[in-house]
Amino acid sequence: MTETINPEPAAQAPRSCGYSRCERHVPYTGAGRPREYCGPPDRVWEDGKTCKAKAAEERRAVGVDGPLAAYDAGAVPVLEAIAALRSNLDAVNVVLAGHTALTEHVRVGAVARIETAENATAEALRKAAAAEGERDRAARQAAAAFRDKDQAVVDRLAAERLARDAEADKERQVTEAWRRVVEHEGRRTAAEQRAAEQAAAATHALALQQKEFERAEALAKSNRELDTTNRKLEKQLITLEQQLAAAIAQALSAEQSENNAHSAAERARAETAQVREELTGQLAAAREQIEALRAELTGVGQARAAEGAAAHAELTTMREALAHERAQRAAAEDALRTTGKKAAS
Repeated sequence: MTETINPEPAAQAPRSCGYSRCERHVPYTGAGRPREYCGPPDRVWEDGKTCKAKAAEERRAVGVDGPLAAYDAGAVPVLEAIAALRSNLDAVNVVLAGHTALTEHVRVGAVARIETAENATAEALRKAAAAEGERDRAARQAAAAFRDKDQAVVDRLAAERLARDAEADKERQVTEAWRRVVEHEGRRTAAEQRAAEQAAAATHALALQQKEFERAEALAKSNRELDTTNRKLEKQLITLEQQLAAAIAQALSAEQSENNAHSAAERARAETAQVREELTGQLAAAREQIEALRAELTGVGQARAAEGAAAHAELTTMREALAHERAQRAAAEDALRTTGKKAAS
C-alpha cells in the first residue's frame, strides 16, 4: 500500500492585482482560492469603483468576458474537487498543473488583449481629447468671429450714426451761417439805406446851409449896401445941415438986411426943420435896419455854425456805422467761407 503524503501548502510570492492599472500586489497564503484583486480592504478609485469593477469594464471593452466566464465556471468544480479530494494530491496536482497552464495561457492572452485594448483606448482618448480641443478651439474661434461680427456691426452703426450726426451738424452750421449772412445782409442793406437817408439828409442840410449862406451873403451885401446908403445919407444930411446953416446964415443976413424977408426966413426955418426931421427919421430907420440886419446876420452865422457842427457829427456817426457794417459783413463772409471749407472737407 502506497501512502500519499500531503505536503503543507507553501506561501507563494505576491501576484499583481487583476486590474491592469493597479500597481498593488495581492499576497497569497496558500489557503483557498487566491484573490485576484487587491484587498482587503478593497481599493476604491476616484469614480467610486473597485479594481474588480474596473477590471470587469476592461474585459467588457476588449471582449474577454466569455473566456473568463468559462474559466470561472471551470474553476468552480476544480476548487470543489480540490476541497473534496485533498487527499489525492497527485491527481489534484495534475489537474492543478493543467489548470495552471490553462490559466496562464488565458492570463497571457487576456493581458495581451487588455494591453492592446488599453493602447487603443488611450489612442482613442487622445484622439477624442484632440478632437475635443479642436472643437473647443473652433467654438472659441466661431464665438470670437461672431463677437467680431457683432462688434463690426455695432461699429458700422455707430459710424453711420456719427456720419448722420456730422451731416446734420454740417447742415445746421451751413443753415445758421446762411441765416447770419442773410441777417448781416439785411442789416447792411438797412444800414446802407439809413446811410443813404442820412447822406440825403446831410446833403439837404448842406443845401439848406448853402441857401442860408447865400442868404447871409445877400444880407451881408444888403448890409454893405445899407452902410453905403447910410454913409450917403449921412453925407446928404451933412450937406443939408451945411445948406441949412448957409440958409440960416442967409436968412439972418436977409433978416438983418431986410425986415420984409422975416416971414420968408421963418418959412425957410420951418422947411429946414421939416427937412431935418425927415432926414433924421430916415437916418434912424436906416440905422435900425442896419442893426437888425447885423443881428440877423449874426444869428444866421451862429445857426450855420451849429448846423455845420451837427452835420459833421452826423457824417462822422454815419461813417462809423458804415465801417461797423462793413466789418460785420466781412466777418460774416469769413464765417461763410470757413463753413464752406468745412463742408467741402
